[in-house]
Amino acid sequence: MHKTLDLLIEEFRVAQEIGVSTLRHDLKIPLPTSEKNWFQYCCENNLYEIKNLNGIGIYAHGYGIELKIGTLTIDFDWGAKGEPDGFDGWRLYNFSRDNLPKIKCEHLEVNSWFESALEVGELIKGGKLYYDPDRRAMQTTNE
Repeated sequence: MHKTLDLLIEEFRVAQEIGVSTLRHDLKIPLPTSEKNWFQYCCENNLYEIKNLNGIGIYAHGYGIELKIGTLTIDFDWGAKGEPDGFDGWRLYNFSRDNLPKIKCEHLEVNSWFESALEVGELIKGGKLYYDPDRRAMQTTNE
């Protein structure tokens, strides 16, 4: 895997875990069982209208959410079965711009690295999201 892509995924996954924990524990928002369940929850609870909750910036959108937790900005979508650990080139690129100023990359580069990693099996694709089989979420339920 390209070393910059590897670093981006590592940092993004750490931020995703922080985001998921923040949703569950600080904001008391249940994790979805599917992307459609997320959409339904957001509609039923007006989450699409809320911009700040308990001092955390939130922007719920479609099948995902963007969170501003202190200086961290993380934007991710839920997978088809509620997986909290998927990503795509656009989100990784934006994550690097918002959080990792020392990493310089262009969106087209990130997409190229994705395709190469996918071809050799370093990443898997599920629906519209990519997953790193070595960096899957450990817990996806609301315990």
